[in-house]
Amino acid sequence: MERAAGVERTRRAIVGAARRHLVEAGYHGLSMERVAAEAGVTRVTVYRRFGSKPGLLEAVADDLAGRSEVVPHLREALDRPAARDAFRGTVAGICRFWGTDPDLLRRLVSLAEVDPEVRDVIAGRERWRLAQVTAAVERLDGEGRLRPPFGVREASAAAAAVTSFPSCDAMAADLGLPHAELPGLLVPLLASIADLG
Repeated sequence: MERAAGVERTRRAIVGAARRHLVEAGYHGLSMERVAAEAGVTRVTVYRRFGSKPGLLEAVADDLAGRSEVVPHLREALDRPAARDAFRGTVAGICRFWGTDPDLLRRLVSLAEVDPEVRDVIAGRERWRLAQVTAAVERLDGEGRLRPPFGVREASAAAAAVTSFPSCDAMAADLGLPHAELPGLLVPLLASIADLG
């Protein structure tokens, strides 16, 4: 038990150091040696645990998802009996996730534009987010709540665009709001695609 706790402490130290270096220096500035030194371990330990720089990046992204509890929040939202509540909960869960660590997310999203390894990590997570949005939209469609001219595909694309990190982050910055407060504005905006009343 004690050994497992030590392994977990080491993993957290490495991931925390990697997160700080990503935010400060970007992916190309992410040095396994500097991460190891800051975490108080050897470079070999970092490579053994994560295999490579992309593996370390995956771990940082997984840690962010874990800290935000985005997966259980969105599962709970989609389990709500009424489609409109499931949709609202999905929007709220996504916005709450964006507010977990916006500095890291800004860095990852901007790096994904120019670095294929970062793009691969982000793309998988964006596909998952789109699947959650689509599931919520399908629930609305099942209750006949989508407004013309929106079908499931169009409504999912619109909702995914409105709830994307760049859109939400820009709105939060412009209005001086925490990301978690954005659903109060986004849900009425998204009522143009579906009856959410």
